[in-house]
Amino acid sequence: MTTTKPPTVLDRLVALYPQAKRNTLRAWVEDKRVHLNATPVKSLKQPVNPTDKLELVDASAVPMKPQKLDEGLKVVYEDSDLLIALKPPGLLTATDPQELRPTILKILTEYVKRKNQKAQLHLVHRLDRDASGLLVFARNVDALSSLKKQFFHHTVTRQYDVIVHGIPQKSAATLEHFLLEDEVAENVKVTTDMKAGQVAKLDYQTIAVNKPRKLAHLRCTLHTGRKHQIRVQLNAIGHPVCADDLYGPPNY
Repeated sequence: MTTTKPPTVLDRLVALYPQAKRNTLRAWVEDKRVHLNATPVKSLKQPVNPTDKLELVDASAVPMKPQKLDEGLKVVYEDSDLLIALKPPGLLTATDPQELRPTILKILTEYVKRKNQKAQLHLVHRLDRDASGLLVFARNVDALSSLKKQFFHHTVTRQYDVIVHGIPQKSAATLEHFLLEDEVAENVKVTTDMKAGQVAKLDYQTIAVNKPRKLAHLRCTLHTGRKHQIRVQLNAIGHPVCADDLYGPPNY
């Protein structure tokens, strides 16, 4: 007499989500989104009995403890489509393949491939080396395409907090300049040549001021994503970012 083996988690997921790729199903399990009787499954090979309840929970319902990686980098969120990391200051986002220094893209690529050699990770946007903040990476081509469109059409709100020298006369304002990248000097300059430069636009709002030290805390919301935009535009109105050795005057 032969006994029939119960279907596996993989069998049930394929039946429930026939359009999903195997890598996606595997990622759901790794992200602890597939629950069997309210408990996250550990493997696609795990058997499922007829009375068992198998469900896919929303990614936001899965609590995640930040993962600390090399160079002070932290993964604060990940699912089958996205990975969000908290970048520390001083760490490069990404450069050319010959770069010997550690980069966020290298560290995160090694991180996802330790869990799955077939895992993908795609760069969506960057932060300057000395800046800290959240970086979003795509886990597949479809997510990359969607995120690129959102960043291109500026449907993603990007806010940055900076400390600047001097206190702006206006507590809030919109700045618009034309910026020109100087590849020889490796910096960006404000230009009046509208044909040569690229338009750069941002809003700033003063959050706090320190009058004795003549410092201000500004929150900038970008409408464009030009290289070194915030640093160049704030310096252009006489309020260089503190500790900016590229655009700030030497006496600062």
